Amino acid sequence: MTTSDGPRKRLPNNPSEENLRKQAKRLAAQENLQLAAAQRRLAIEYGYRNWAELMRAVASRFVPLVPLRGLVAFPHEVYPIFIGRRRSLKAIEAAEDSDSLAKHSPILLVAQREAEIATPSPADMYQVGTLGVIAERHRLPDGTVKIVVEGKKRARVRRFVFHQKFFKAEAEDMEEASDRSVRVEQLVLAVLSAFHKYAGRENLTIPELATRMKQIEEDPSILSYLIAHHLKMEVAEQQALLECVNPVERLERIRGYLEAAN
Repeated sequence: MTTSDGPRKRLPNNPSEENLRKQAKRLAAQENLQLAAAQRRLAIEYGYRNWAELMRAVASRFVPLVPLRGLVAFPHEVYPIFIGRRRSLKAIEAAEDSDSLAKHSPILLVAQREAEIATPSPADMYQVGTLGVIAERHRLPDGTVKIVVEGKKRARVRRFVFHQKFFKAEAEDMEEASDRSVRVEQLVLAVLSAFHKYAGRENLTIPELATRMKQIEEDPSILSYLIAHHLKMEVAEQQALLECVNPVERLERIRGYLEAAN
């Protein structure tokens, strides 16, 4: 919350907690202030009531991130993920520490372009991922951690931060368009028919398909995520589906893939 008088300074587009702390130390030295007093003054100058509020505002721009190898996570789907990389483990801890109710803490899942890369850079990552919440967490005897993440919504990454203690990213939500026209209803039926054939040929059993039909009827785009989760596609193809802005286009692409596969 900003002060009533408004800020006297403007935060940069990509504010850094470390940089703000350095500013406060410089201000304390220049004005012969205690560090806490300098921090409070700086916060007020940026339009916040106190230092803690400024830090929360800066931190809230970023979400802990787990880079995925060989996997694209979709909204409305649940994924068991095994974590071994140190900064990914730290990202999980940061997500859980950010809220007393860990299951409500967001974590961002973004696929790597190449699964073989052990230490990814921002250039190795796709720009669109899925924000999810950690539903379960289990530490395994070999030191790795298994988490179960429920995908919630798509997000576009504005900036990756890979040089700190844990992977994180500044991300913005991507809205999902809603369309329940007759054309979409017909497309859903065509996709379902093609998928049943595909599932039979691939010996796939998808029990949640029947139980989620009401959800699909209310939001047809959910069908595209459910089916995409189970298709034997390359990561780049799945990523292209995730990045589709129009859910009708996503369903059309899936129908084309299924018809070609059948």
